[in-house]
Parts: sequence; structure tokens; C-alpha cells
Amino acid sequence: MFTINGYDWNIVFCRRGSEELRRSDGSITVGVTDWNDRTVYLSDMLKGAFLRKVFIHEVCHCAVFSYGISLSLEQEEFLCDFVASYGDEIFRIVDDLFMVLKRVA
Repeated sequence: MFTINGYDWNIVFCRRGSEELRRSDGSITVGVTDWNDRTVYLSDMLKGAFLRKVFIHEVCHCAVFSYGISLSLEQEEFLCDFVASYGDEIFRIVDDLFMVLKRVA
């Protein structure tokens, strides 16, 4: 379990193809975030780096829901994909530069 903005979220691993992994458009995927029961559903087939990327993507959805951010489905998917794909690099650069800035200040 984890908390974002006062909302508790659960994590459940599901068998591949289970109903919990069905998206609103009817397709089956590897990760789904459900605001109604505050749960991130992940396929039990996910492993390693891909599991991490999908989990980051879904936690990004949790943040969007928890902070009441209003985006179209397309915008929300783009944001979550962007964070999952490029967030590590962005935060690594900022962390490295912040260390330099702390030494200079």
C-alpha cells in the first residue's frame, strides 16, 4: 500500500488476462489503475525493467486521480507514458546538478 495526497492505494498482481486488467475500452492490458477501489492492478507476468516502467505509469495515474487533475484520456496517457519513459533521466540530471549547486551555494 502507498499514499498520495491522503489517498491510500493498493497494489494487486493478477493473472494475465484477468478482468481486473480490462481497460475502459474493453481491451486487456498489463496494468490498470482503478480510482473506484484505489487499486493498481498489475499482470503477474511483468518482470524487471518492464514491471518498473508499467508500475511508474500506473502510479502516475494514481497521482492524477489523487490530486484531482483533470485531463483527457489521451493527455493522461501521454503524461503517464512520458513520466515512465523519461522520468528517471530527468530526475538523475536534476539530482546531479542539485549536488553541484549545493556545493557552490
